[in-house]
Amino acid sequence: MKRLLLANLRGNYRRMLLAALATLLGSAFVAGTLVLGDTLQATVDSQVVGNAAKVSAVATTENQLRPLPPESLGRIAGLPGVRQADGMVSGDVTVLGADGRPRRDAPVGFSTTLRTTLSGGRLPAAGETVLADQTATALGVQIGGTVSVLDFAGGQPRQFRVSGTANVRGQGDFSLHGAMGFTEADARAVTGKTGYAEIDVAGADPAALVPAMRTAIGNGPYRVVDGQDFARDQAAGSGVDPVVLRAGLVLFAIVALFVAGFVIYNTFIILVAQRTRELALTRCLGASRGQVFRAVLAESAIVGAVASLLGSALGVGVAWLLMPIVNSLGGAVAMDSLSVGPGALLLSFAAGTLATVGAALVPARVATATKPVSALTAGQEPSAGGKLGWVRRVLAAGLGVAGLLAALAGLSGGNGQSGLVLVGLGGILFFLGTVAAGPALVRILVRAAGFPLRRALGVPGRLAAGNALRKPRRSATTALALVIGITLTAGITVITSSLESSVDVGIGQALPADFLIQRPGANNGPVIPRAVAGQLQAAPGAVVTEVREAPAVAKDGETMVSTLAGAIRPKVLSGSLDGLRDGGVALRPERAQDLGVRAGDTVGFRIGDRTVAMPVAAVVTGPAVPRTIVSPDRFDALFPGTGDALVLVDFAAGTSPADARAVVDAATAAFPTARVTSTYDAHDQLAQTLGQVTSFVTALLALAIVISLLGISNTMTLSVLERTRETAVLRALGFPIAKIRGMLTTEALLLGLIGGVLGVVLGTAFGLAAAHVINTRITLTVPWGVLIALVAGAGAAAALASLLPTRNATRISVVAALADE
Repeated sequence: MKRLLLANLRGNYRRMLLAALATLLGSAFVAGTLVLGDTLQATVDSQVVGNAAKVSAVATTENQLRPLPPESLGRIAGLPGVRQADGMVSGDVTVLGADGRPRRDAPVGFSTTLRTTLSGGRLPAAGETVLADQTATALGVQIGGTVSVLDFAGGQPRQFRVSGTANVRGQGDFSLHGAMGFTEADARAVTGKTGYAEIDVAGADPAALVPAMRTAIGNGPYRVVDGQDFARDQAAGSGVDPVVLRAGLVLFAIVALFVAGFVIYNTFIILVAQRTRELALTRCLGASRGQVFRAVLAESAIVGAVASLLGSALGVGVAWLLMPIVNSLGGAVAMDSLSVGPGALLLSFAAGTLATVGAALVPARVATATKPVSALTAGQEPSAGGKLGWVRRVLAAGLGVAGLLAALAGLSGGNGQSGLVLVGLGGILFFLGTVAAGPALVRILVRAAGFPLRRALGVPGRLAAGNALRKPRRSATTALALVIGITLTAGITVITSSLESSVDVGIGQALPADFLIQRPGANNGPVIPRAVAGQLQAAPGAVVTEVREAPAVAKDGETMVSTLAGAIRPKVLSGSLDGLRDGGVALRPERAQDLGVRAGDTVGFRIGDRTVAMPVAAVVTGPAVPRTIVSPDRFDALFPGTGDALVLVDFAAGTSPADARAVVDAATAAFPTARVTSTYDAHDQLAQTLGQVTSFVTALLALAIVISLLGISNTMTLSVLERTRETAVLRALGFPIAKIRGMLTTEALLLGLIGGVLGVVLGTAFGLAAAHVINTRITLTVPWGVLIALVAGAGAAAALASLLPTRNATRISVVAALADE
């Protein structure tokens, strides 16, 4: 049997090549994802944990609105065993570009501490700054250059000399948005923060420091941990979880191996059918069923082992290709070099080999199912038994119903991870039911798709449909390999399209206008000249709302009194806005609650040296609606000559973002430090993020689709060999070579279209369900154009995959083919 096994491998190695290639690609993907996961883990350990290891204990706040008290730093510094204690002031800063306007990207400003890791230069002195590496790149500034930053309180530009650069990889917002380090005094000036976001301590005994620091800080939403726990917190908050990302990548690799399993199954089931007489003769010569079974499995094991060995080596290259793609997604850590360990390579080798052997189990059993004597005259694919039809029907119905029930349970559960898991489980079960019902579905779909092809192509179309129907299980297995990748691609496309459609709604709720123009600095910063709004109002199609505000004192302390002049109207919860014309005031619900009043009551404000009593005309809400509102006339009487604090601009539908931006830039040219926020920018950023994720996922799924197309090419190649005599008869009867090629190409096209249609239907249905579970208020969208292109692309790719087999089919001599048997 050993010599027979080796002889079979030598004689059939060409027929095994595509199956081996499918295993090679699948195992390479497994190896690549595992190596990438190991690399990411090593990167997090070195970049994130290494930075946090500089401290013995760290105090942080869990509520950014309640920072650590400034006086707590002195108390902590005086604790026994403390060698150094640094407080970190942290907040957004406004950086001015070369044109004097605020840049759209706002880095995080912070005061440097003992945890700051320099990549070049030195720590800053007064009037200096250190830039995060990515911030220095974005600004195009080197050490020794200058950066202009707005002072928070006065809104005036300040120049800072760059004294060094810092490595902030893995440090949350610092790595995601960029960062600028200052002295503590300068950090307070540019961020407006007074308390500390973090206090870093170096000492001898962390176990003693932690409780002592808790006592020194006092009660509040504060957390004190030792350096090791802080390192773990940093790793968890870095935005990259190596375990989760590795698990996600491995899932895609498993999909690729699963698809490869379909290809391997088809290869061996066809080879077993073609070698029925040979195997039966082996049985007649004394080989037992067990020996035949083991021989087929041994063939698959050898093919799988060789392909997986090559695939594991190739996986290092896959990881190298995936590394820049993962880095480009904007993660908080960046991988520089691969970390290749034996575990990843051995695991991928084992996975590829076992997947190949597992896919060959059914063909191996089929190889032993026919009696030797009857098989000597049989050339057809053996049947696995008559009862299999009933088993398939029951299995298909059970899995389909279970999948639907699981998906419905997920939908009825509302938002949440459990609902998404149920929908995903429902999709898997329903797909497995589709696999079980595959032959029946193929018959239906081939007849439906074959009808127009028969009418359009005549005899080649009729023969192609007949060939696909001749072996429905084989056709189903070939098409279902393609269904997996198309289903996942369609599902991801539907989800991201729905999310993108919801972006406009979400941005519209957060930003109630196309552009928001804000004054720089805090409440005492320079106001926006009224001429800015006047110039915008003169622009065609522009609708402008001005928000002006000025300080006053209410019974609960200092507040801001505002007015709205323009298109935006608050939503009235109680009372009426008509009372504003009579000198009344409108309050947001939270402001009314703070003052303990409601519509109809009276509230007093001290403005300058006088107290003004105002009736509460209404309680209102709405996007961009201030907390305390009076009419424009009333505001101008109380605060004459006050400029705008905020200007909102809406442009007519159809106005291009570039034209709208040009109008706003022209209006603010005389006031360049105004902060301009655009819904267009927000939409583009979110759409870009979704696009990156979609492209990344699609690239990963593309490998599964490529493997499934190899399966179509493999099936067509083996089918051509199986039907050599039939093809020769057609040629002998005068059937043109072009029509024979057309017949085979049409058969592949049918399989591709069937896979595309089934995949798009399943992916769309469960993609919509998943999108709804992700957010019940999402705007569900079906990108019909993309889905139709997926189906057409699947058919076209399948047709292309058949070109080589169809070419080979017509190169065989007619005489030799007819004499083959």
